[in-house]
Amino acid sequence: MTNLNSNMRNVVVLRLLFVMANALGPFAALFLQRHYHFDSSEVAVVITLMSVFFLVGNLFGGVLVKHYSFRILLASSSFCSFVCLLGAMLLGAPVASVATVLLFMFFAGLVTPVFSLLTSLAANDSNRIVFFGYLHLASNLGGALLFVIGGYLLGLGSVYLIVFATLVSLLCLASSVSLRLPTNHHSADATVESSKGLIVNLPRIVVLAGAMFFALAVLDAQREYHLPLWLTELTAGEAASLFGAVGIVNALLVILLTQPLIALTSRLGPLTNFALAAIFYSIGFGAYAIFEHTVLILLFVFFWTLGEILSVTYITALISQKVSLTSQAALFSFVPVVLAGARIVSVGLGASLIAGVGFKLSWAFYGGLGIVLGAIFFWIGARSKKLSRRSGAEAKGTV
Repeated sequence: MTNLNSNMRNVVVLRLLFVMANALGPFAALFLQRHYHFDSSEVAVVITLMSVFFLVGNLFGGVLVKHYSFRILLASSSFCSFVCLLGAMLLGAPVASVATVLLFMFFAGLVTPVFSLLTSLAANDSNRIVFFGYLHLASNLGGALLFVIGGYLLGLGSVYLIVFATLVSLLCLASSVSLRLPTNHHSADATVESSKGLIVNLPRIVVLAGAMFFALAVLDAQREYHLPLWLTELTAGEAASLFGAVGIVNALLVILLTQPLIALTSRLGPLTNFALAAIFYSIGFGAYAIFEHTVLILLFVFFWTLGEILSVTYITALISQKVSLTSQAALFSFVPVVLAGARIVSVGLGASLIAGVGFKLSWAFYGGLGIVLGAIFFWIGARSKKLSRRSGAEAKGTV
């Protein structure tokens, strides 16, 4: 991180810590099964509620950042998360304990837009994309560490995962109070205010890419719901460790493959790259309908990770290219909202498929859905290029 200024280094450190503090999110399905002894339908309902609370937290975060400093939002959210986790450990009634978990997810979502705005303020025109790349890298590095530690702790017992999240929340609180942060409140206010008219003024290609990104996110979210439940059925007593290994492999692949993959695909249009992402998701998830060996499960993580890299990178690259700099941070803050909404859809879809046709046919469905989406995205990308060329030719003819 030698090319980062001190403010951005602090943002990266805080982002890593806050990702690790949200230990209940990635392990939600396994945690709910083990801590509360819920069945698959009850797990689906609670995960959906967790996604809703995370989504509402994102929306509140986008509003509150106009009225409060970044430091106050980060510190207060850390403290409230700490209190909620204590409640989850100490309250005996499952309903009350789950309620504190939902509030914890609300505060986890609340701070997510803050990091996009902090990154925007720490960056300038020459390093904006690089800094957002480091923000994404911090999220994945925190995720890798979380899967190593969280997978081990969940194997020991669900309560240890809560204790870990509680301690990291305290560390987040101390870091939020002590680390230096960007303080250009005027720029932050301008950025958030610009989001009010942002949707109306978005270029058509950004709206189209956003719809594609949502469809890909529905596929991607199955790794947080469908995959751990499948592993629970497949590997008696070893689901937590295997799911942790999947998370580690995924995070390491993101760190290692992002730069070379983007170099290979940068000449293609963003819509074409979304089509490739859909195909990679199809291969990665569809293969689980056939292969159940541990080594092969980890091998096919490679393919759906390629889909993740392409979808996340090119939606941010397209925003950077097509949206003005003053509006980029506001639009970036909506990306977690899209992901949370996609997760809600995917959990409902996954629960219905598991109950109706079982895991094997469900994976086959996702494989087929990825192929269909890829074909549609390829067609849309080709048509967009054709229309762009025709418009360019007509413009030259009028001149």
